[in-house]
Amino acid sequence: MGGLLIVDQWTNELPPSPGGGAARRQPRASRSILSGAGVLVAGRYGVAVLGWTTTVIIVRTLSPSAFGQYALVFSVLGIIGFISELRLSRVVLQRVVSGEDDPIAVMSSYVTLRLVIGGIAYLVAMAVVWLGQYPQQVVQATAIGGLVIVILSGAYGLTLLFEARFWLGSVAASNFWAQFAQLLFTALVAAIGIGSVLVYTWANVVNALVTAAWLLWAIRHVARIRLRVDRSWWLEWLKEGAPLAIGAALDTIYFRIDILMLSLLDTFNAVAVYSVGYKFSDLLGAVPAAIVTPAMTLMVATWPRDRSRFRETFRQTLILLTVGSVGAAVGFGVFAAPLVIHLYGGKYGSGAGAARLLVAGQALHFFTTLGFVTLVSVGRNKLYPIATLVGVVLNVVLNLVLIPAFSYNGSGWATVITETAVMTVLLSGVARIPGLRPLPWRPLIKVVIAGGVMFLAGEAMLGRVVWPVAGLLAGLVYLAMLHVTRVDGPGGLRALLHNTRIGDLGDVGPAPAGGIDGTESMAEDLILPGRPVAGAERGPAASGPAPVEPDPEAPR
Repeated sequence: MGGLLIVDQWTNELPPSPGGGAARRQPRASRSILSGAGVLVAGRYGVAVLGWTTTVIIVRTLSPSAFGQYALVFSVLGIIGFISELRLSRVVLQRVVSGEDDPIAVMSSYVTLRLVIGGIAYLVAMAVVWLGQYPQQVVQATAIGGLVIVILSGAYGLTLLFEARFWLGSVAASNFWAQFAQLLFTALVAAIGIGSVLVYTWANVVNALVTAAWLLWAIRHVARIRLRVDRSWWLEWLKEGAPLAIGAALDTIYFRIDILMLSLLDTFNAVAVYSVGYKFSDLLGAVPAAIVTPAMTLMVATWPRDRSRFRETFRQTLILLTVGSVGAAVGFGVFAAPLVIHLYGGKYGSGAGAARLLVAGQALHFFTTLGFVTLVSVGRNKLYPIATLVGVVLNVVLNLVLIPAFSYNGSGWATVITETAVMTVLLSGVARIPGLRPLPWRPLIKVVIAGGVMFLAGEAMLGRVVWPVAGLLAGLVYLAMLHVTRVDGPGGLRALLHNTRIGDLGDVGPAPAGGIDGTESMAEDLILPGRPVAGAERGPAASGPAPVEPDPEAPR
């Protein structure tokens, strides 16, 4: 192994508590797909509430043109951020659990690689805004905001360990408290009257620093991560992950390039209005990311030796994603106008139509995400870059045609059409995986029917009942319909919740020899979900590749 800087080691013995009691606990593990997804969604929605509050402060203290510049900076960084999102975790985790190498050395090398790639992404972002001859304030804000990519590249390298062991609560907590710190910084700056594009950009750097610090603190008794360079490992990971890296790059470009093209073909005011719609789209994007995080680990653990359990995981994930997609798209479609106006002000009300389209595109992306993780779980990586290349070409062409004629509404329609095409390409590959069919058509049809009833109820109440109450009642109608129609069999919603338990998938391997006192190695402790674990309070862990990594700016 070449280029070794520091070889660190796994902390085999957890230190006793200050009072001399038992060893300190590792982070708490989730026990099912739904509980794992639930804690991530709850954390993300907590972040969204804080993030919305932060955005409202920024919107109300900046002019529309200045806010458009601020939004453009982080849209550019979101696109360039694909360089630090190379989908390498699946390849890396296989080496971690193999037991052939020191697992903490592998993790240290992986985090270092992510930091190096983040630094390259920073330079690319600066080149884009400089060569694009953007205003000086945009260039300066990019120089500050680009630090977020570097910091979070390393932080999200750490989440490989957390996601593999189902320590999803710690991941959610790091995101929540980081966003809380950003809100405090933003509110303080606004209160003393020094808010500007550059100062508000520094608040995002505070967010990234808190995220990284929280994750390092959470594993302080479990692992010590140090910078480590190993060229042979890096080359191996980059080579094996090349199709996923290319696909990830194209994925980010096709989903975010519309706002960049809008800034070139229209005004910063148009960018500002359109960016408000992205706030709702990004909020919804937390749902599929949270659901596929535990689901992908389970699918990897059961493929190919237990295809019936693989199919059961796929089936439950598909039903959960459909329930979330239909409910969110219908609910937001009905109540988009009052939501936009009350949260962001009347000057952004004209963007309600574009916001509906962006949320509809995100709802379709639920199934694109499922197609991606399913194909990756079975090792079919080549279709992903093909599908996303189709998305880039189609989205660019559609935006060139539609933006001059329809402004931000044209960009919204381009998003919906592009997402439909990408989803179709990926799901065509999923349909060829042996053992997945037949699909659960009956539950899916029931979800669509429940969505239709929700739409009629919402439209009937809109304008007659205060919109927050009407939205809540429409959501309850949707859930009631799912329960009454027995969406996942006898028991209705109770059956849907019960069927997502990891234990229902059965044991996928023997229990590890070690206990929870930290004496087993990391490779042994990264056990498969469903295995009995000594010390029930710790919950199951998981092996296999980590799921889709989060986007530093906006989870999809």
